[in-house]
Amino acid sequence: MTRVLTFPFVVTVLISLSSLALAQDAPSESDYVVRINRLEAQIRQLSGQLEELQFANKKLEETLKKFEQDVEMRFQDMKAQPAAPQKSGASDTTSSGPLNLVAPSKSGAAPSGNSGTLAAQAANAKQQPAEPAKPADAKSTLAQAKAAFSAGNFDESGRLARELIQSYPKNPLVPEAMIVSGDSDYRLKRFPESAQTYLKLAQTYGNAKQAPLAFAKLGDALVSMGQKTQACATFGEFAKRYPEADAALKSRVEKAQKGAGC
Repeated sequence: MTRVLTFPFVVTVLISLSSLALAQDAPSESDYVVRINRLEAQIRQLSGQLEELQFANKKLEETLKKFEQDVEMRFQDMKAQPAAPQKSGASDTTSSGPLNLVAPSKSGAAPSGNSGTLAAQAANAKQQPAEPAKPADAKSTLAQAKAAFSAGNFDESGRLARELIQSYPKNPLVPEAMIVSGDSDYRLKRFPESAQTYLKLAQTYGNAKQAPLAFAKLGDALVSMGQKTQACATFGEFAKRYPEADAALKSRVEKAQKGAGC
């Protein structure tokens, strides 16, 4: 005999099947435990990576500081080097008593003793070439240095820039001249000399508008020297020292960082 399924019975069966399906799809308590354990493992891994990055950043800062101290020490050593010893004949000028340049006798012979020696030294001094005069002015000297650099005469541009720096140490054009000097050495592949010039500019003229550029170029010089760690530390320090630097210069530093593999 065929049984006719009533509507309430059909509804009851459907509800039972739906409940069973939901029970199968719903995650169990063990599934939640597994997921939580995975999340905790990922958090621990990320925390470890963060600690490693913080440690690496600290080491880079220490390396950069050590490099700056080393360069500064070299500058101090250069300044503290003793002057070249005088020739034996020059010691006579420091003898007791004032100089006494007596005129030669009628016979033409030089006077005997210390006075004759001093008179001969004075005559020789007149024959020596005079020291080179200062350049006409700082502005024209800087213009000549830039022109020489543009023409590819890097030896001449560096010489003129250093001449300006030595002759007019307090002139406001000195930072710009130091950039020309550092760039000239860099083009001549004198990377240590260029790095020292850039670093000295950034330290001595920290408020000059050329300071951020010099610091960026310091990183370039370190890369060329093969000092990747110090270069990356320099590029990283750039953003901290010069947060208001020109956008184009910031972009240049970022590209240099990527190029160095920092």
